[in-house]
Amino acid sequence: MERKAISSDRSISSHKPEDKKYFVPIKNHPKLFLMVRPTETKSWMYRYYPPSNPKQSIISIGIYPNISYARACEVWREYEDLLSKGIDPKLHREEIKKSIISKTKNSFNHFAWEYFDSLDQTQKSNTLIRKKGRLDLICKYIGDEPISDITSPKMLEVLLDIQANSLNKDGKPTDKAERCAGIASDVFVYAGARGFCTSDPAALIKSQLAKSSYGHRPAVTQPKDLAKLLKAIETIEGDPNTINSLRLLALLFVRNGDLRRMRWANLDLEAGRWRLKPLKGQGKVNMVKDMVVPLPRQAVDILRKQHKINGHTEYVFFSQTAKKHQIISDATANKRLKDLGYKDIHCAHGFRATAKTILQEHLKYPLVLVEMALGHTTKDPNGTAYGRFEYIDDRSDMMQKWADYLDALREGRDTAEFRADAQTKADSTTNLQALIDQLGEDKVLEMLKNGTSLK
Repeated sequence: MERKAISSDRSISSHKPEDKKYFVPIKNHPKLFLMVRPTETKSWMYRYYPPSNPKQSIISIGIYPNISYARACEVWREYEDLLSKGIDPKLHREEIKKSIISKTKNSFNHFAWEYFDSLDQTQKSNTLIRKKGRLDLICKYIGDEPISDITSPKMLEVLLDIQANSLNKDGKPTDKAERCAGIASDVFVYAGARGFCTSDPAALIKSQLAKSSYGHRPAVTQPKDLAKLLKAIETIEGDPNTINSLRLLALLFVRNGDLRRMRWANLDLEAGRWRLKPLKGQGKVNMVKDMVVPLPRQAVDILRKQHKINGHTEYVFFSQTAKKHQIISDATANKRLKDLGYKDIHCAHGFRATAKTILQEHLKYPLVLVEMALGHTTKDPNGTAYGRFEYIDDRSDMMQKWADYLDALREGRDTAEFRADAQTKADSTTNLQALIDQLGEDKVLEMLKNGTSLK
C-alpha cells in the first residue's frame, strides 16, 4: 500500500496505527521515514547504505513529537552531509557519544563528587554541607572541563570572581574564595593520585587572593555585660564539654581552635601551665609559634573535672560523636552562645576582645602582658621578640586576678578591690612613663630586665 509522503507536522496526524508497523516517506528527504507502530508510537528513522558496507543500516532519530518534523529534517541534512564525505553517520554518532562519556568521566565534576562521597565516613554532617556548597559553586565554573586541562590562570580567574562576589558588610572579601581554593586543591590531589592530572593548579592561587576580613567579631566589653554573660553560661545543661569549654574560653581567652585541640600531654596541672603551639602561629610571622598559658586555680579545677570525663583519651574535649579529630566541633561554643541569645552580640572568639579591653581599660594591666596572653608577638625597642617564658610570674598573677575578677562578676560581688588594684597599676604606669620620659625607653627596659628598682 502506497503511503502519501509527509510534508509537515500536520500531515503526520493522518497516519494511524495498524496491525503491523509501517514506514512513511518524508517528501524531498530520501532515506528519512516515519515509522508508525501498532502501539501508536511514531519514530523518525534514517535508512541508508554505509560507505563501506553493502548492507542497509538504520538509525533511530527519535520519537515524534519529542523530535519535531523540522528537527528531523535538520538531522537528515547532517547525515546526508556526512555520507557525502564518506562518513558513516551511525559510527560518527557512536564516536561522539564515547567522547562525551570519556569527557564526563574525566571532568572536574566527576572527581569533585567522587571525592566528596569519600568524605562521608570521616566528617560531620554540618561540615559536609559547607563543603558541598563550595563544590557546587566551583563546579558552576569548571565542572564540565576535563580536570587535566584546568590551568592555574583558569583557577585564578574563577577564584577572583568568587572573591569579588563574596564581600562582608564593609565591602571587604570573606574567606570563601580561599576555602573554595582549598577544597578544589583536595579534588586535584584526589584525581592526581589516580593518574588523571599531573598538577594542582589551585595550590598556587591562595597567595594571589586578598586577605579575608570579617571585621570585628562581636564581643561584650563592659563588666556589667560580661557579668550577665558569665551567669548565662552557667545555665547551660547537657554535655559538660560545652559549658567547660566556654568557661575556659572566658578564663584563658585563647583561640577556640587551640582550646578544642587541648591535649592532656601538654598540661601540667600541678604547676598550672599549658604549653601549646597555636594553630595560627604556624607559618604566621606575627604570631607566636610556641606559647605557655599560666592556669589560674579556677581553670585547674575545671580541667580536673574534665579529666574525670575524658582523662582516658588524648584530648581534653574528646567527643565520641565527632567524625574528624575526635574533638568537639568548632561550632559548638558559638551555637550555645547563640542559644543563650548572644547572636551578633558575643561569639567564642569575642572572649579575646573582652579580656583585652577589660584588662587594659578597667584593670589597667600593661599592653605587653595582655598581648603575650593573647599569643601575639611583642618586641622591645631593639627589635628582640619576647620569649614564651618572659614575664611568666607577672602573667600568672594577671591570669589569677582575671579569674578572681570573673568570679566576682558572676557572683554579683563588689569589685572595688579590683578597681583599687587597677588604680595602683594606673599610678605605677604614670610613674613609669615619667621615668621613661626622664631616662629613655631603652634604659628603663634594661633596668626592668636586670631587676633594677625603678624607685
